[in-house]
Amino acid sequence: MKEFIENQYKNLFLWSPFVAAFGAALYFSLDTEPVFIFPLLIAILSGAIIFKNKNVIIRAIALFIFGFFYAMCFTKIVATPQIRDSFGEIEISGKITNIDFSDDSIRLFLNVPLHQLNSKHDGNRHANIRVSIKDSKTQFNIGDTIVGTARIFKPSPKFAPDSFDFARWAYFSNISGTGFFTDYKIISSNESNIRTYIHESANSKLTDALVLGYKKSIPERERKIWQSVGLGHVWSISGFHMTLFGGWLFALFYLIFRSIPKITKRIPAKYPAIICAWCGLLSYLFISGINVATVRAFLMATIIFIATIFARGILSLRNAALAFWVMLLLNPFFVMNAGFQLSFAAVFGLLWFFQDTKYIKRTTFNRISHVLYVSIMTTLIAFVFTLPFIITSFGNIPMYSIIGNLIILPIFSFVIMPLIMIGSVCALFGNLFLINIANIVYDRALHIAEHISNLPYANITMPHISNMVLSLFILGMLCVILIIKTDSKRFILKNINYFIGSIFIIAGLIIMLASPRPLFYSTPDHKLVGFVVDGKIQFNKSKSAQHYFAFDTWREFNNEKHVDKNPKYKCTHGLCKYKTPKWNIVYMQNFTSLLNNIEQICTDKSIDYIVTTFDTDITDCHAKILRDGILIYPSGHITNFSNHRPWHMMP
Repeated sequence: MKEFIENQYKNLFLWSPFVAAFGAALYFSLDTEPVFIFPLLIAILSGAIIFKNKNVIIRAIALFIFGFFYAMCFTKIVATPQIRDSFGEIEISGKITNIDFSDDSIRLFLNVPLHQLNSKHDGNRHANIRVSIKDSKTQFNIGDTIVGTARIFKPSPKFAPDSFDFARWAYFSNISGTGFFTDYKIISSNESNIRTYIHESANSKLTDALVLGYKKSIPERERKIWQSVGLGHVWSISGFHMTLFGGWLFALFYLIFRSIPKITKRIPAKYPAIICAWCGLLSYLFISGINVATVRAFLMATIIFIATIFARGILSLRNAALAFWVMLLLNPFFVMNAGFQLSFAAVFGLLWFFQDTKYIKRTTFNRISHVLYVSIMTTLIAFVFTLPFIITSFGNIPMYSIIGNLIILPIFSFVIMPLIMIGSVCALFGNLFLINIANIVYDRALHIAEHISNLPYANITMPHISNMVLSLFILGMLCVILIIKTDSKRFILKNINYFIGSIFIIAGLIIMLASPRPLFYSTPDHKLVGFVVDGKIQFNKSKSAQHYFAFDTWREFNNEKHVDKNPKYKCTHGLCKYKTPKWNIVYMQNFTSLLNNIEQICTDKSIDYIVTTFDTDITDCHAKILRDGILIYPSGHITNFSNHRPWHMMP
């Protein structure tokens, strides 16, 4: 055992970014803000312990604390301005800082003086507002000043424990509010930038998605088809795109420099080719909008290029861990981003599986079979290691992901991507021939994907994964990847990494499958509630702009599809009564029902809980008055969640 423990010291660096990431994730997942007591000092102290103390356990604790308080300090530094309330109609004016094109609208990111949205006490501070314009034929450019009437909404908080918190995402994306214009005009114009110029010249959704990084340019119906066949990652510019583009650039410049003897006599052609390819990738990074997955892929490519120049190991877990550390220090909130999670899960899984691969001279037949084997295993390993994050983000499993990747991904890799890349350049000179061919190939590929997505059990809806379950899954995968096996002849010791990893993964599965589903849901302001009747959620209202994400979040918790239609729960004069075998609850959605019924309900011993939109405190009441956001389970267990974090400004 001592030898086994000492053998693990080789991989301590590989564990380090994940330990710090767990600390950061804990901070971001809390319902209430921890007390801010010298977090920077504690983080620095933790850093000193990490480098000076040799005890592994103490180092791990220090790394965890460092990640926690580093995330807290970063949150304080971000300090995105927030609006105090939503506005039905408001006059705003601001400068366009960014533009995002979708299939049916244009999203403008406006820099707006904060006093237009809050009180005048906010001084000269500005807020970034994301507003949509439907079917606009107006040409917008970054730098334009626009004025108009808009409906502006506060970013929605989470509506269940361990669920998506749009307000948190918006805070770290520097977005203070969202909405749409009902009337507008441009009062000063600016020249278009390179991204807008490419968009207008190509006029192609494929260029928008694969070159410019506009994630909403592909229609929602098509996006669902691609997700159901496991190819949703194609529309987020990441390692797949960077690898192809970087590989093409390197090959092109390598051939160019090889043909210039004056250069190759002094230095190997690969060095200037690497530098030119890196500059091309840097340009691609900025043109594509500098998304999280793109930054991660660019960092990995940079590390690989540096390793190649200095003749070090190119594809290694250490390089991946180094890129993880860089991303974590740049922005600790990346650990909560689905693109970041999916990217690194796939990268670590593939590097672990292929790390012992050695070059072997093969015959032509063996080469073909080896390429097929690598393609299948790459798809399978990437699918397995990203599966927990796919379920967490999308709530289902694309069962034919391997088939979709094997059949359609090569079409994107060797046909659509080259045509779109070269065609986008040609479009700047008025030639759309290659883009038109790419559109034809895309339509054929979409037709194949649609057939696959229509197969039985193409998507299996999964139960909600809590943060604890996801953490167990991650620990299990890390044990499989990072625990170094021994040379023992005993089966368990020889496969100790699989054994320990399986324990965590099985524990996570048991908790996930054994966890009951709630029967009653309520938002923190108690204006929207849901009752589970015959296995299906019924809401007290059909829609609510302030609780946009609540409907889908609760459907996910109840294992329902987002496309399902939910009936409205019948209430009498604002009073809703809901009975279960073990407890009964009364919901009052207006003050009249509270005033007329509270005395009768408080004396009724069959009523266990009261939920109302009004803050009331009644003494000598048999029923318990519930506060904050709540979920109630069949046993009567209540799970409370609140939204009292820096990204949740209360009105």
